[in-house]
Amino acid sequence: MKNFPTPILTALACALLTACATTPEPETRKGAVGFSEISTAAPTQARLALADNETFEPPMPNSGNALPAYPAHLLERQLPPQALCLRMGIGEDGNVLDAEPVSEGPDCPGDLIEESAFFAVASEAVRAWRFEPSFRCVHPSAEAAQASQGGCGLDGTREIPQAVSLVYRFVFRQIDGRGSVEME
Repeated sequence: MKNFPTPILTALACALLTACATTPEPETRKGAVGFSEISTAAPTQARLALADNETFEPPMPNSGNALPAYPAHLLERQLPPQALCLRMGIGEDGNVLDAEPVSEGPDCPGDLIEESAFFAVASEAVRAWRFEPSFRCVHPSAEAAQASQGGCGLDGTREIPQAVSLVYRFVFRQIDGRGSVEME
């Protein structure tokens, strides 16, 4: 073996010890959310009733609608999955008018650990959402409505803008300190 001068060995030993003593950078925690529409959470008496000569075109969410972020201050708590249902009022122009929590039905349990924090981030996100507006198609007859196969493209059919209320279920999850986006 070749002998190295003491100053080189000392420098090498210090470098190795420093590398071993260095703590790794803390892992960045991120949260994310999945959502799905829950039609059973809408009260029956509030559902739109169509005449025999009418069909309905639901609002279509814009592809740029951003999901809420997982509340950063809750990531360290490593909470179990949290489900939050929101009822959104969508105007005739496709803009979200309001949002309120829903706890009716098995899909919307309403037993969140930090309800106010999850509601705040979800409500803020959905208020910025946009939809292609919904409308009722009023056809000249019931037969024309059946022949339309759900669209308003037939002659003599009128499109009437329709405000609606939709319920979405958001699921806040953490896996190993990180969030994930899932649709349920």
